[in-house]
This record gives sequence, structure tokens and C-alpha cells, in this order.
Amino acid sequence: LAAPQAVGGRHQGGGRGGKGGPNGKSMERGTPGRVKRWNGVGMGGMGGGRRGADHPKSSVGGGASDLLDEFRAAKTRNWVIGDIKGHVVEFCQDQNGSRFIQQRLEVAGTPEKELVMEEVLPTIRLLRNDVFGNYVVQKLLEHGTSKMKSEIKDTLEGEMLSLSVQMYGCRVVQKALETLDDDLLPALLAEFRSNVLSCIHDQNGNHVVQKCIEVMCSKSKAAAAAGDGEMSCFMTDQIQFIVDDVLDSVAPLSCHPYGCRVLQRILEHCDEELKLRALDEIGKCHRSLLDDQYGNYVIQHVLQFGRSVDRDSILQIIVENGLLALSRQKFASNVVEKLLKYGSPRQRNAVVREMLKKVPNEGANEGEGGSSVVLLMVRDAYANYVVQTTLDVLSEGEERRMLLEELNRHSTQLRNYTFAKHIVAKLSS
Repeated sequence: LAAPQAVGGRHQGGGRGGKGGPNGKSMERGTPGRVKRWNGVGMGGMGGGRRGADHPKSSVGGGASDLLDEFRAAKTRNWVIGDIKGHVVEFCQDQNGSRFIQQRLEVAGTPEKELVMEEVLPTIRLLRNDVFGNYVVQKLLEHGTSKMKSEIKDTLEGEMLSLSVQMYGCRVVQKALETLDDDLLPALLAEFRSNVLSCIHDQNGNHVVQKCIEVMCSKSKAAAAAGDGEMSCFMTDQIQFIVDDVLDSVAPLSCHPYGCRVLQRILEHCDEELKLRALDEIGKCHRSLLDDQYGNYVIQHVLQFGRSVDRDSILQIIVENGLLALSRQKFASNVVEKLLKYGSPRQRNAVVREMLKKVPNEGANEGEGGSSVVLLMVRDAYANYVVQTTLDVLSEGEERRMLLEELNRHSTQLRNYTFAKHIVAKLSS
């Protein structure tokens, strides 16, 4: 999948020691699990399992045929589908052959597509979970005629759940959700009833659940924009059982590497009524999610897509738990930055006032002089980024003036600290 979108070098594994998302990769914070995957033609593919190290030889004829060998050797010949008639399935299971068929399907007329479909359909159950063949099935869904799409849909019936947890089959399911006619989708979606959570917990199935939410919400919004309220409600109703199951398990799913992704998709795509339900349920566990390795991504989405009251709730937790302590934490510091980015001027100013408070110097005896919170933050590997974000987003006003004054007053001292040098550079610019 795309998952989903970077904002600076440190989010790509620099600066912060690589703040990883739920898939263990360094990525844009708040967008876990969106990893580009190989798709057989050199472009980003859909979400699913990793590509296998080796692909078995074609099962057709026990090995590569003379025609396939000829195809690989003939670099200059202009091949069309008719040239491989009787060998389409074999070509589908070969890396170069699959790429050729995919490229032809993008530009071919109906007769060529029918030649492919005629040979693919009897073996589609093999090809749709094949490392190379699955991409041909996807191209048929994308560029095939309505009749072809309907025939492929018939082969999916009763097998949506098992396909969704397969490494390559899950990609075919996602493409089917994107490309099939609206009237064909309800029967396929219904197969996930009572199996939503098991799909979410699967490394491949979770991508399918995310796609269900994205596609049906998009269709609902398109219908609403066209003035068809009835169709809009119908589309939303098709995934109501998915949202219900997710919202019944908000706390555990938010702390799960795949579950947190599904909650993010709900906040991104669902209509206002469903989004408010999600925000209310997530609101019951703000405190426990804020510094969780996966839950923090859900809280970041709440800050981006939620209400002012949700941001106030998170601001209160930050104040109560201590801005300095949370900003020094790998995951909670992400949340503080998102609050600064999406918060109101009032909420940003409240964070700055916490930065300007005096605390005892670390290791100092009671009664000895203290330091402002911000001077301790700029020295920390994580907290210094919170200060940088503050300087980027804070509007002109009394809080900004006092913050700059405090930092400039100690700029010479700050040059001695590795992480504070970023702040000094910002002050100079």
C-alpha cells in the first residue's frame, strides 16, 4: 500500500536513532506500516507479506518451455499476446513473462485481453497467490471488461477470508475492492463478518481491512457529493460491522502493530458520525496510549483529525505527567510535536508556558538554583525536536518572545551540547 506518506531526515532513520513504526521500519511518524512493496513491474505494490526469496519453476510442463526461452532471448522482437497463445499461464508464473502480460493488458484491445482471460480463468486459484501471477490477475481486474471482472468476482466468492491472509492473494482482494462494480461488493464484504479481528491480527489480512474502510468510505463520500444520500448510507452500512468490531476493542487494537493502522484509517476516512464514535472510544484510553510504541500513532491521528476537546484532553495529560519527562521519551515526544503542529494558538502557548517553568538542576541539592524546562529539553536526543517544532509553529506573541529570550540568553552555553546545536542554528537563522 501506499498505508500510506516524509518530513525530514530524522524521520527516515536519522537524528532520532530511527523512530520506528509498527513494522519496525523508520518512517514518517504517525504513519506506521506503510512500506513500499515490489509489484513485478518495478512500482509500489499493495500491502501484504514479503516477497519470497525464490520463485519455483513454472508448474506448466515441469519447467521453462522453448517459447519462454525464446521470449527471454528475443530482446528486439515486438511480442503480442497472440504469440504466446497456449503458454499464458506459464508466462504468468515467470518474472519477465508476467511483466510482459501486465504491460500488454494496459494497452491491449478486448480480443487480446480475452486470450489472456481464457487461459487464466481455469487456473486463477493458482495464479492469484503466485509471486508473479497475482499481478496479472490484478491487471485483469484493473483493465478487463465488465464480464471479465464479474467472472473473477465469482472465483472470489466464499474464499475472501482465506485469500486475505495469503501473502499475494491479499493483493488480489485489495485490487478487487478497488475495481469491482459497486453492486458486486456487498456479498464479498459480508464474508468478513465475525472474522474482522482475526484479519486485523494477520500480517496480510490487516491490509485488506484497511482497504475495505478506505474504499467504502470513499464511495460513500462520492455518493454524498453527488446528492445520493441513500447510496452514501448504503456504502457506509457495508462496513458498519467492521467499525463496530474495531471500536469494541479500541485499547488492545491501538497497542497492536496492525490494529493501530486500522484505527488510523477509521479516523482518516470515515464519515463524521463514525469518526466521532471512534474519537470518544479512543478518548477513554488517551493516557495509556500516549507513550505506547503503537498507541502513540493513534493519538497522533487523534490530534490531526480530532476535535479541540480531544487536543485539550491530551494537553492536560502532558501537563500532568510533565512536559520534560514525556518529551524525553521516544514515542511520547512524537505526540507532543503533533499537538504543537495541530493544536490551537492557545494550546501551543500552554505548552510554551510549561517550557518556561523553572525546575531544580539535575543532581543539584535542594535550595540551589534551577533551570528552565526548555534548557533541559534542548540537550536531549528527543526533546530537542519538540523545541524545534515549537519554534517552527509558534505565532508571534508574548510566549514566543519569552521563549526566544530564554534561549538566546543561554545560546553560548547551549553550543556545548550536541543536540542543542540544532536550536542554536535556528536562533541564528
